[in-house]
Amino acid sequence: MASTFMGLNISYSGLVASNAALNTTANNIANVETVGYSRQIVNQSASAAMRAFAGHGCIGAGVDTLGAERVRDIYYDEKYWNNNSKLGEYDKKQYYCAIIENYLQDNRGTNEVKGFMTIFNEFHSAMDSLSNHAGEKDYALEFIGKAGNLCEYFNILYNNFQKMQTDVNDEISIKVDEVNSIAQEITLLNRQINMIEVGGNTVANDLRDKRDLLIDQLSAIVDVKCEEKPITDDLGNETGMMEYNVSIVGGQSLVNGYSYRQLECVPRQPWQKTNQNDVDGLYDVVWTDTRQDVGLGGKTARGELKGLYEMRDGNNNEAFNGTVSGVNTEDRTVTIKVKDDYLKDISKSTLPLTGGQIRVGGDYFYYDSFSYELNEFGEASYTFKLSEDLSKNPTTVKPSKVGQSAGVGEQVNYQGIPYYMEQMNEWVRDYAHHFNEIYGMSGATDSAGNDRTGEIFFTGDDAATGKQFDFSIPLNTTKYDSVSDAGYFMLTAGNFNVVKSVQNDPTTLVTHTVDSDGESKYDILDELKDLSTNKDKMSFRGCDAQSFLICLMGDSALNAQSANSFQEIYGNIEESIANSRFSISGVDSDEEAANMIKFQNAYNLASKMISVMNECYDRLITQTGV
Repeated sequence: MASTFMGLNISYSGLVASNAALNTTANNIANVETVGYSRQIVNQSASAAMRAFAGHGCIGAGVDTLGAERVRDIYYDEKYWNNNSKLGEYDKKQYYCAIIENYLQDNRGTNEVKGFMTIFNEFHSAMDSLSNHAGEKDYALEFIGKAGNLCEYFNILYNNFQKMQTDVNDEISIKVDEVNSIAQEITLLNRQINMIEVGGNTVANDLRDKRDLLIDQLSAIVDVKCEEKPITDDLGNETGMMEYNVSIVGGQSLVNGYSYRQLECVPRQPWQKTNQNDVDGLYDVVWTDTRQDVGLGGKTARGELKGLYEMRDGNNNEAFNGTVSGVNTEDRTVTIKVKDDYLKDISKSTLPLTGGQIRVGGDYFYYDSFSYELNEFGEASYTFKLSEDLSKNPTTVKPSKVGQSAGVGEQVNYQGIPYYMEQMNEWVRDYAHHFNEIYGMSGATDSAGNDRTGEIFFTGDDAATGKQFDFSIPLNTTKYDSVSDAGYFMLTAGNFNVVKSVQNDPTTLVTHTVDSDGESKYDILDELKDLSTNKDKMSFRGCDAQSFLICLMGDSALNAQSANSFQEIYGNIEESIANSRFSISGVDSDEEAANMIKFQNAYNLASKMISVMNECYDRLITQTGV
């Protein structure tokens, strides 16, 4: 049988429920501009009914207030995280592609920026003026100065790309620190959430919002996957606590409940280089506990770190690779046979001259030097001399490695900074080689009538010795040794220069061949002018020499367009997902205002019901009697 005061209890439960709903609405309104906050609602259910007058049904017992719960849809969260990783990747590519376009620009007019075309045309004009003013020192000095400007252009451009590579490398370190910080914070939140939710009676809404906001931030840096599962006791009963796990970069564990792993940036030593043009100290990102590489170059990797990695190391899939064809354990050498055309041309190779790291059948070794050979059948091979330093190579390559794959660096299918630097090197080497061949041809003579056969005009500065290269080995050589041979492979856009003897004495400048024809016969200069436009004399990617900038600007424009397009696509997708997520989880001020009135009315009605019940009980108790 129902209690005499049952109606008062029912009204009180309604008053409590309405009050809780009003407080929750107030909290929602207070956090309408709070980033990451999820709208909360009060869960209610009808209290267990009581049987009254057996056989005649039940009487309601009011409402149970179960607690406040945030409104969240994991489906939209996962879609947002997946898309945010892709957006983060192309955000970084878009930013640095724009910088590359600025480096390569060549503008004229009020906003003039002298680029390759302007400087190269000035160099050509000076050459043309010199050919029309035989024996005049001023024109020779102008020509040498314009040639120096061309060299300086490549020096500056090369240094700019190296500086950008350093900046990208530093940003990778910053992003790794952010990942570590977020992982630590998520672990702390996991512990706090479980302390509150143990027993299953309370939900830590605000802490869960903070954790999801951290996942939002993490998803922009790397690809993420989250999993939450209940924790059970020894008997298999759920404890009310949850184990929250986060994995990144293709499913590698970052957070496991109350524990987390750390990433670490390990700078490469000078003898660990994988690319001739790389700056010192590039970071390899590894797991601190296992020392294993994280794998930012993996196909499943996404996020800002992936974009930065591809921009820093992108080589257009043109890293050194081949098959082990021979191993000499006594000489500590390993011979690699290569098939790719770009590796058969030593001018396009990017192997570090100071030694580097080579991967042989899954194992890593360090080499001090290498030699190259191209046989009459068009088969090319490289022989690497492994370091005898036991701290670098505790063991040597075993003969069983023959037939296995080998490589230096990773194949990164993106046109990043190394790609542009390699393109510059290729042009500089090719142009300097063909220019010097014409300049020092048989019978070459300077304005004073001295024989200059075999001399060169363009060279490179050796940073180690302070001298200039003499280029005793031609560009199209079939044999090359990185230790003993002074070949064009040592020339880069960063050390490109005019020989000092010509800079110091313009009278030694070669202009013609036949001395008996006098100074007016500038046949060598005519040949040099033709070098710029004659593809039979020099061809760069199927174009003539002066089209260098057009080729590189075409690459940068395509990369920038691709980055802009994908950034826009993923940006629009993110906006759509964010709107869908906000429609569920976000706080709408109009909706909350309506709720405020609704719950106010419910509270007032519950209060009125208590007042009515109070009058009833007063009549029953004080005014009814015998």
